[in-house]
Amino acid sequence: MIHTYKKIDLCCDQQEGEQPSAYLVARNKITQFMIRYILVESYQKFVQARKPYPFVPANSLRPGSVTPTKEYTLHNNALVVFLEDVLPVKLRKHFRCRPSNRMLKGNILSVAPDLQGMETYEPSMRRVLDDGFEDLMRIMLPLDFSLLIQNAADPEDAPDYELTNFHVKIERLTENALCNLGMHLNYLEKTLYEHGEDFVEIMERKFLEYFNFYHNAAGRRTAAALAGQLISRERLTGTIYIASQQDRRLTLLSTCKPNPNVEVEQFLLQPLDSTELARLRQWGKEHQLDINQQFLVRRNPGVVVVRVRYQHTDAAYPTPDGSLRKGINPRERWIRLVEEAIVPYNGGKFACGGHTMAYRRSLHSS
Repeated sequence: MIHTYKKIDLCCDQQEGEQPSAYLVARNKITQFMIRYILVESYQKFVQARKPYPFVPANSLRPGSVTPTKEYTLHNNALVVFLEDVLPVKLRKHFRCRPSNRMLKGNILSVAPDLQGMETYEPSMRRVLDDGFEDLMRIMLPLDFSLLIQNAADPEDAPDYELTNFHVKIERLTENALCNLGMHLNYLEKTLYEHGEDFVEIMERKFLEYFNFYHNAAGRRTAAALAGQLISRERLTGTIYIASQQDRRLTLLSTCKPNPNVEVEQFLLQPLDSTELARLRQWGKEHQLDINQQFLVRRNPGVVVVRVRYQHTDAAYPTPDGSLRKGINPRERWIRLVEEAIVPYNGGKFACGGHTMAYRRSLHSS
C-alpha cells in the first residue's frame, strides 16, 4: 500500500514568522528529551540486553483498543507535569507540593541517600535551559512517581522554567473527577449518581477514554488523567508527560488557556520495512533533511519515532447551547485519530506526515 509523504511543521502552536514563547521553547526541549529518554534510551537498553524490543502493535493505536497488561522492566517510565505559570494555591491540595519535596539536595538525599549521580548535583541543573537539566532528569525519573516543572521567576521577570518538586502525588477522589467531567460535557446536571450506578460505571470508562487510555489503565496513567482534568478545569496552559512500562509509548496531555479541553498526542517507536525505509530516505533527499541523523533511531533495521495525534468527537465536547444531554451511549467513541507522522528524535523542525499505520494490518506484535 503506497502512502504519500508530506512535510509538516512540528511547531504548530505558533504562527509563521512568530518567535516562540519561552513556554514553547522550554516545552520543545522537554519533549525532545522525553522522546529520547522514554523511547530511544529504552530501545538501546533492550539492544544492550540482547532482547527484542516490544514494538507497540500499530492497530493498538486505534481508540478503544485493548492495551496488553504485561510490563517490560527494561522500558523507562515517567510522569512529569509542566506548567506555563506557577501552580495555583488552590490546586496544591491535589498536587502534593510541600517544603519537604522541593528540589533541594538535602530533601532528595533524605529520600534516597545512595542515589547515583547526586555527587554532581548543582542547583542550576534544575533550570530547563541549563546544560545539566537532562542529567538531573535522568537521575530523578527512575526514582520518582511524579515531577513538577513550573515558572520559578518573579512575576515581573521573564519566565524561567525549573524543576521545583519531586514526589508530587496527585490526589483527587475519582468520583469528583467523573462528576466534573460529566457536568462539563452536559451529561450530568448536579450529582454523579443522578442517573444511577450503571451510568457511573460507563462514565468511569469514558473518563479514561477521554484521555485515550484504555479502561484498565491504572497508576501513573490514572494520575495523569486526573492532573490533566485539574489543569484544564482551571484554564491553565501546561503539558503532562506520561509513559508506562506497559504501553511503551510517551503520551502528552496538553492544555492551553482559556480553552478547557485537553489535546492528546502520543509518540512511539515503529520499525520500517525495506520499502518504507527507501521511501523515507527519498523523501528526505527531496526536502534536504538528514534522515540518518535526525530520524533513524537505528538504521538496520530502520526504526523511527512516530507521532500520533487525537481529537475529541462531538460526544466529548459540551453541547453547543449548554443543554443537558438525554443520555450517554457507551458505544459512541469520545476520541478519534487524526494524524500520524514520522518525527525527528534528534532535533529538527519538520516531520513526515502521511505515514498511516493504525488502520492497516499490523506486522509487528509485542
